[in-house]
Amino acid sequence: MADDDLQILLLGPIRATRGDTALYLGTPRQREVLAVLALRSGLVLSVPQIVDAIWSVRRPDSVENMVHTYIGRLRRALERPPAAPAHPRRSRPPALPRVLRSTRPGYTLDIPAEAVDSTLFERDVKVARAARAQGDLPRALHFFQQGLARWSGLALQEAAGPLAEAERIRLAELRQDVVEETTGVRLLLGDVENLVAELRWMLVAQPMRERLWELLLIVLGQTSRRAEALTAFEDARMTLTERLGVEPGHRLQDLHRRLLRSEPVTVCPWWERRVPV
Repeated sequence: MADDDLQILLLGPIRATRGDTALYLGTPRQREVLAVLALRSGLVLSVPQIVDAIWSVRRPDSVENMVHTYIGRLRRALERPPAAPAHPRRSRPPALPRVLRSTRPGYTLDIPAEAVDSTLFERDVKVARAARAQGDLPRALHFFQQGLARWSGLALQEAAGPLAEAERIRLAELRQDVVEETTGVRLLLGDVENLVAELRWMLVAQPMRERLWELLLIVLGQTSRRAEALTAFEDARMTLTERLGVEPGHRLQDLHRRLLRSEPVTVCPWWERRVPV
């Protein structure tokens, strides 16, 4: 994309940039209106649809007028041309293209798909999974890591509406899947030096993620740390039974049996069955 192209950033605080310039988007609710339009870019959303996406039950009076006001302010923020040159003989810079259009029965954000970072993230994941399925692990690792690098915090920060909450949950789950899949690819490429410490840190934040426990057992098993792997299985069992009231799943138990029999442990194929985004 050109250096001055518009970018909408949703994988963290809701922001917009044009080149190196951050655009002022106003209040959290106004930024959420932009996020809703960006999540459905190219589609026409009516004002009632925008209202339903942002406000659940308790809605302020004149809420539809508020949406029109927010749209007008966002349009000025997104489409304001650069300042005119100080020299009077220089021509005025051309107006920026219209990106927030009024179209019956509502509004549409008319921007390319690559202008929204969440769309680029999902595209990176799709390319990475296809490369992994074809056996091109370096390419898979590159696109997995590129996708993860797009994140700067909790997705859609400050947005509290139903659509934002649903998207935040979906994107967070996909991101966690990608973290685990990236770790698996690194394992297959033999990059295990730092994985034990990284997986233990991940498990502090996500102790119920069985796939993280599986990967930890595999890394420990492949680095001849069988006793630590068996201890990690007991930690996993205790965590799952105490917090969820369930025993470890069959893959984790199969890894445990292999470790007890001193059999080789390999990367689990659970990602191969995941449907690409």
